[in-house]
Amino acid sequence: MCLVLPTLSSTRHPDTRTRTARRAGPAVLGLAGGLGAAVPVTGAMAALGRVGDWPFGTFGALVVVTAGLLLAAPPMLLAFRAVRRRRHRDLRPVLVPVLLANTAATLLLALLLPFRWGALSCLLYCLPALCVGRGVLLRSRAAVLGALCGLLAVYALAWPVREMQQHVAAREWLKANGIPSRALAQVVVLPGTAQDPYRWDGKRLTAMFTVPVGGSAAWVGAETVTPGRADPCGPLLTGEGDAVGEVTPPCAADGPGLWFRGTEQEPVGYVLQRDGVTVALTGGMTPAGSAGRAAALHRAALRREITAAHPATDAELWSRGRSGPSTAAARLLL
Repeated sequence: MCLVLPTLSSTRHPDTRTRTARRAGPAVLGLAGGLGAAVPVTGAMAALGRVGDWPFGTFGALVVVTAGLLLAAPPMLLAFRAVRRRRHRDLRPVLVPVLLANTAATLLLALLLPFRWGALSCLLYCLPALCVGRGVLLRSRAAVLGALCGLLAVYALAWPVREMQQHVAAREWLKANGIPSRALAQVVVLPGTAQDPYRWDGKRLTAMFTVPVGGSAAWVGAETVTPGRADPCGPLLTGEGDAVGEVTPPCAADGPGLWFRGTEQEPVGYVLQRDGVTVALTGGMTPAGSAGRAAALHRAALRREITAAHPATDAELWSRGRSGPSTAAARLLL
């Protein structure tokens, strides 16, 4: 008598293999769609002005969107082939709608929750394509409704996740740069300018303000924050074009803890001492008008902006401080 022992493949029930294949189909489409949407979404965000230091302009952003969609096609076709082997369904006729749907769904998530290089962001950014893939693959009313509900759930999670990630990113940035107190990250807004990320050299925090000039940016102002009570009449950091320098203009008290730097004809900046830090602000956009009136308006604007300085919130540090995750918790939560 010959005894035949069952192998592992023979003991696996056919229904189990079928269920595994059915589950794998949406997962394969979701992974391919999530990866494929990365480049076109980046281009779309740049076209909407949501990517800092984008050097190629709106036309370049649209080129990136088009190239990204073309690059996303081969991985999606490979995913379609895998689905065809498992599910015996040809999805090639819906390639373009799927690519556009993945890009649109992921773009909306990117607008609600900026991407960070962490495990949670990578997982969340694959979910829109996973929902789209499930709806496209099953093609039933229940599946489409489930995909829409899944997308709404992902978008609903974006706000609390963003709040949490902003807090983690702010803590990471302070820790990574060795900044002893958040009070040093003073937010000053110069109208008509964009602020570069903060820089900490161990003694003071610096932020430069820029305006677009052609295809690049030019410095038009500077902010420095020093711990304690620094000399309010000492040298001031300035930014002009692509050069950074120091000047020591005339100094005059202009209120409690406030000093004006410059002259009536040529205002340079202001210095503020408050909450244990010394904040210095120079530059800004000179208003239009006669020389005397423009100088007076410029001085008033500088005074108004520096007296409105405040420590950065988590949301404000999200855009003003740049650092990657440096701890295990940050790599998981960002």
